[in-house]
Amino acid sequence: MKLLLFLPLVFAGLTDAAAQHAPTTVLHPQLSKTLDSLASVDQWPMQRLFNQQPDSAGRDLVQVEKENFARHQPILEKIVRQYGYPGFRQVGEKSSNNFWLLVQHADAYPEFQRKVLKLMLPEVKRKNAAASNYAYLTDRVAINSGQLEEYGTQVEYKGPGLGKAVPKSLRDPAHVNQRRAAIGMEPLENYLGMMTQMHIEMNTPKSPVE
Repeated sequence: MKLLLFLPLVFAGLTDAAAQHAPTTVLHPQLSKTLDSLASVDQWPMQRLFNQQPDSAGRDLVQVEKENFARHQPILEKIVRQYGYPGFRQVGEKSSNNFWLLVQHADAYPEFQRKVLKLMLPEVKRKNAAASNYAYLTDRVAINSGQLEEYGTQVEYKGPGLGKAVPKSLRDPAHVNQRRAAIGMEPLENYLGMMTQMHIEMNTPKSPVE
């Protein structure tokens, strides 16, 4: 049986060239700590799902994930009102990527995602945010708006067995790798292969430990 579990893109944007030159000191260290804490809560259910580990309290981890997203939303909105987009200079590379990850998961709030995407673009141009993260959020906003993806980052799984990763939609597929290369992303074929492998690992029952 094919299980189509949602897999957050925790690895996206972490090798972006701009991120590698992020300053070591930050303007808002307390905000950095807040974002790291929220991201840890955000990722916990999916890490359990990926490792096929049930919740000790018997909860539905997918539902727990959704509840976490909803609980974090007003905090994210307050952060944007107070600080704008928290980039590398404001909170550091790790915490800025964590903010992006939290916004990436705010699918129930598409207007907020679009707002953050607009705020993010000038920060990418200033090398204060990861260009690859911008690409992922661009595609997320497109999918949530019923439009075509630019970079093919948002996938579904089709075909026999557990299926293979394919973009949910894609504008001008013949030139997608040019668009991806322009912001330092690997070819789409490599990305889809990686997503397929992760999907198989997540959905293949693990042998019990003896």
